[in-house]
Amino acid sequence: MEIAPGVWAHAAVPPTWELRIRAGLRWLGPNAALFGHSAAAWWGLDGFEREPVQFVVPRKQRFVPSRMELHTTSVRLRRDQLVHDGLRCTSVTRTIIDLAATGVSARAIEAAIDSGIRARRTSMPTLSKQITRRSSQHAHGVRLLRELLLDSGGESYLERRFLRLMREHNIARPTCQVIHRSGGRTVARVDFQFPGTKLVVEVSGRLGHTSDGDRASDARRRNFLQREGFTVVEFTTALLIDDPAYVVATVTDHLAALVR
Repeated sequence: MEIAPGVWAHAAVPPTWELRIRAGLRWLGPNAALFGHSAAAWWGLDGFEREPVQFVVPRKQRFVPSRMELHTTSVRLRRDQLVHDGLRCTSVTRTIIDLAATGVSARAIEAAIDSGIRARRTSMPTLSKQITRRSSQHAHGVRLLRELLLDSGGESYLERRFLRLMREHNIARPTCQVIHRSGGRTVARVDFQFPGTKLVVEVSGRLGHTSDGDRASDARRRNFLQREGFTVVEFTTALLIDDPAYVVATVTDHLAALVR
């Protein structure tokens, strides 16, 4: 059974998505990489299924027609090509930019950005720099990406929603994912901390921890933050979605009290 031009597999082997992308990369050669949805799925970005099969090659490369979706680019691929779990694919940063340029929905791109940042495979500064560098080649997606980056920096939909609330109500943007250390080790990592204050906001569901180990860990980190003089405010999913006015008022009141 021919999986890609010149690449065969035994007829008893199911033509899975992974088999097809491996065959495609072998057929296309060392300058090719997984592209778009396929790259996002191979990196494990949230919301991307293992279909379709998409590749990208340099525009000058010649190829024969096949059943696979093949994209070409004038942007040098080598700089954006990485090997992940044994396969060549575009970097997470490049993948996100490509997804926006090919018309993927804003919600899907949000998920890709947030999960890429959470996995430490990209960052807001890296995305901003690369978007600016490639603005002429990806004009269709640049405006959307710049809008989505306004509320990026957290690691989840809830954190993005909190950042959007702060921006929409002209509250100074908090710093995301702040790490506190003591004695050379990390003792607390918080979702948000407002610059110039000791106000910490948590929105990532830590209240849901039910095991003894989870409760002990939460108690230790809260005790450390309180000992260091921090005010810790927690918002649940229901509050962020159903009562944003309460969230905004609570943050505003605490900020006002801390700067008196």
